[in-house]
Amino acid sequence: MTGAVAFGVGVGVARSIPEAGVLVWGAVVLGVALGAAAYVATSRKRIVTLRPLILVAAALAGAFGAGAMRDAAERDLPPRHVAHLAEAAAHADRERDDRDPITLWTTVDNVPTASGWSLRFIAEVDSAARGEASGRVHGRVQVSLLLPREATPVYPLLRLGDRIRVTGRLEPPPPRRNPAQMDYEAYLRGQGIHATLRVEDETAVVFLAPTRRLLDRVALSVQRKVRRAVAHNVPEADAQALLLALLLADRTRIEADTLDAFRATGLMHLLAVSGLHIGLVGFAVYKLLKPLLGRLGMGHQSVEWARSAITLGILGVYVVVTGGSVSVIRAFVMAVLLLGGRLLGRQSDPLNALGAAALVLLFDRPAALFDMGFQLSFGAVAAIVTLVPLLTSAVPERMMQSKIGAPVVGSLAASVAATLGTAPVLLAHFGRLPLGSLVLNLPAIPLTGMTLGSGILTVLTADLPVVPEWFGTAASVSGQALLWTSRLGVEGFGWATLVGYVEGPFVLGALALGVLALALWRRPVVRLRLALASIALLSGSVWDSVLTGEPVPRLDAVFLDVGQGDATLLGLPRGGHVLVDAGLRSPYVDEGERTILPHLDRFGIDRLDALVLTHADADHIGGAASVLRSVEVGRLVTNGEAGETDLWAEVLAVADSLNVPVEAVAAGDTLDLDPGVRLRVLGAGGSSPNDASVVLLAEYGETQWLLTGDAEVAGEGALVSRYPDLLGADVVKVGHHGSRTSSTPALVEATGTPAFAVVSVARRNRYGLPNEEPLARWRATGAQTLLTSTEGAVWLRSDGETVERVAWR
Repeated sequence: MTGAVAFGVGVGVARSIPEAGVLVWGAVVLGVALGAAAYVATSRKRIVTLRPLILVAAALAGAFGAGAMRDAAERDLPPRHVAHLAEAAAHADRERDDRDPITLWTTVDNVPTASGWSLRFIAEVDSAARGEASGRVHGRVQVSLLLPREATPVYPLLRLGDRIRVTGRLEPPPPRRNPAQMDYEAYLRGQGIHATLRVEDETAVVFLAPTRRLLDRVALSVQRKVRRAVAHNVPEADAQALLLALLLADRTRIEADTLDAFRATGLMHLLAVSGLHIGLVGFAVYKLLKPLLGRLGMGHQSVEWARSAITLGILGVYVVVTGGSVSVIRAFVMAVLLLGGRLLGRQSDPLNALGAAALVLLFDRPAALFDMGFQLSFGAVAAIVTLVPLLTSAVPERMMQSKIGAPVVGSLAASVAATLGTAPVLLAHFGRLPLGSLVLNLPAIPLTGMTLGSGILTVLTADLPVVPEWFGTAASVSGQALLWTSRLGVEGFGWATLVGYVEGPFVLGALALGVLALALWRRPVVRLRLALASIALLSGSVWDSVLTGEPVPRLDAVFLDVGQGDATLLGLPRGGHVLVDAGLRSPYVDEGERTILPHLDRFGIDRLDALVLTHADADHIGGAASVLRSVEVGRLVTNGEAGETDLWAEVLAVADSLNVPVEAVAAGDTLDLDPGVRLRVLGAGGSSPNDASVVLLAEYGETQWLLTGDAEVAGEGALVSRYPDLLGADVVKVGHHGSRTSSTPALVEATGTPAFAVVSVARRNRYGLPNEEPLARWRATGAQTLLTSTEGAVWLRSDGETVERVAWR
């Protein structure tokens, strides 16, 4: 286990120093090895020597170096890798000189699943062509087959291992667009995926040949059998969806509300195919094979070897069938070591088996170390292995010998251990630790086992009369009970959740060391050292705050990437917040739910002093209703114009139902929200909806921020004529998404020499925005022109004297 930890640390350090390549880390390992060898050679004749310690340290350094070298090698992609082709294609697209689609010859690596408005799957690439050029290429790519809103395309039915030719738009993995958004690029790279292919037409997907790999064919056959058995014998649709998740790791049929309930109650781990599933399948097969093989007249040793080999073969197929997730591979490697130890007459240490599984996964894909699934899986199992014996030892022996008490205590101990082991990961990634799972796991884990076991028996007896229906009904009953448990947990234990993100390395390190100290409680010396180290890290966190002093009051502005719309969050010096516009809402997306609320939640913002809606266009007010329903809003500020859309009427109705005051402002007004910031209204009302936009000027210290909404020629002309001396700004939110009808020469000249000009615009929009003409005007002022279409969210900060950009990625 120690070697696996050292290997993982090496991966982490190498990732933090990307400049160091394989040769650098190889030189480090060689230097350590030579130093250790020199010490051993020169200390042979000494009576007192550190030779054992030096050898152990050298071995750990070797494991560290191996991890660093493996990660550096993984990031050093060869010339013919698809990642380079994707980068070249993206560059050509940005330069607008080469927009030809790219054709890839690929092998389907997993079954396509629906995700939003597309079907997604992973493909292994072997060659590519663009225009007249073609050649060999390798690597993994995520293919998205778009599903048009008007009609359903007829794509070929794709199965695991099928060979296809697919043509589309090749790009690198998409970077994170907003601070609270999942880092999908890192997630894909952690899966070994370095490019995405966007396909918009069913004719661009051509089936070439079915899979020739035996394992793929077996996996497909098993999947078909499982789906058919579940569909025919399990009566309830939601129980069928649950069983497909448990048996095949296919959650696509589970409703979003159900998944949210499992997440909120901390029961989501039950839907991940993991050790429980591998254990049930493997245990059942292993036990059944002994009497069957014994009747064939085989000797004891032959029976053991045969049933171990067959069990591992079946589990190997199951790994492929379920998609080979981190938790499944981890459980499979541990099963291999366990059965191997039994065959060799040696007891396998669970921690060492866990370490071996970690080494296998990290050597194959070093980036998995940064994957949340890897961290949760290994954190939970490590805590269960080390803490459960400690926790159960504190229980009276009489209770542990009871038929009822023993399983209850064991389940509770496992639940507590898993919660402690995953707490640092959950607080770092989600900012939530659902403590209700401590109680809910007691019924939920047995119910999961019953559902899974009944489902397996349903599949195994599918060809028999009547029997599979009995097992299917049992699976449905236990599955419904599990679903009911999750819903009850939301209602009854929603309050039992620790909320708050833990980010600092000091605090995270202290949490991890604290859990480790508990795990090693029976080793007093080690426990004391770990506890002291944990306390030292917490002290370091406190001293870090003391040394940095009181935070300097500042004004923050986050121009969120809400596609073709506007949403700007102002963070005021005294802790208040103002949201200016709320992005788009359409039948397909609500930017309030998708972007704004996650950002507010991520940064602990549960109140807005004001929500300013510059005008009633859908791309500015779309997310307002969701924001009003979810956080406290002090006042709703509008331009006083009567909006004519149902969306505008809904916003006003929601505000009225929540008793949120609606304030109509006019040019010359001031919003009194923070004594340190003067928030002037320079415009509100005009001859057209866009020119009627609320225009704000925020003055903080010596810095000025001009937010122009969608004001066009007439609106900007009114600003220049009315406030010629007030428009000088350090930051300008460029009007109307960079349209040619805004950013007139007069307004641009009146702003002086802004440091930043921010354009809120979608990456792909039907309007062809932004136009180059207004962008050129802003660049001519010396302003750094930032587009959310290329930069993602833009975060700017002022201390009252200067404005700087905040690097949030």
